[in-house]
Amino acid sequence: MESISTLIIGGTAAYRLDLAPWRPVGAPFILRTPYGDSPPITLLQPEDAHPPVAFCSRHGHGALKRSAAFLNHRAIIWGAKMLGAETIFSWNGVGAIDERLQVGALVVPVDLIDFTRTRVTTFGHPDLRPASGPAFHPDARSAILASLPNPNPVSNPIYVCTEGPRLETEAEIALYHQAGAHIVGMTLSPEAFLAQEAGIRYASLGYVTNYATGRALGRPPRREFGPVVARTCLPILLRAAATLVSAMPLP
Repeated sequence: MESISTLIIGGTAAYRLDLAPWRPVGAPFILRTPYGDSPPITLLQPEDAHPPVAFCSRHGHGALKRSAAFLNHRAIIWGAKMLGAETIFSWNGVGAIDERLQVGALVVPVDLIDFTRTRVTTFGHPDLRPASGPAFHPDARSAILASLPNPNPVSNPIYVCTEGPRLETEAEIALYHQAGAHIVGMTLSPEAFLAQEAGIRYASLGYVTNYATGRALGRPPRREFGPVVARTCLPILLRAAATLVSAMPLP
């Protein structure tokens, strides 16, 4: 199989997504990595002349099989390395801490605060350099921003990652707000750090699925975890992949 330049990691509701409209190529396959099996991977063929894009659902296929606290991030990211991926895009559901964010808003985090405690954040491979520098690759992030239907409601949002599986307390959210976080989730650490360690550009699209604990601020409580999340996010990331490929210099 020829190298695949882009892997899209599907988050919230990806496990229920019908991929037929995005022209899947061949049967899904699993990669055997030194860190365990990857989720099933499907190749999608864009309608234009761009090369196929790999897609996987980080939470399982057909149903939610692994919640964010129990993901095998190393198998997913090493699988991307085995594919030859140069870029990883992902989407994930986030809770809104910033009062400007409504349920349904799309945000592209610029940085990450890691409040996880027990997750392995490195491959432990002697030939790989530890992650350093921006948590999200500027070029990959710019490609997502250019593909959004509307401007980011918060210009440079900070994502705080918590351990889970429990939701955060109101006091914890207040602490994260004071620390400068705009959105909260349980997914992006160590995913972002492992991609960086593997030498793969990484950026993520956040879909606001709910208000963080204590941050509804008088607004009616809302939660959106249905298929609309995946149907909204996948086309945006496919456009981002095409944008980034078009911007790359020819060999």
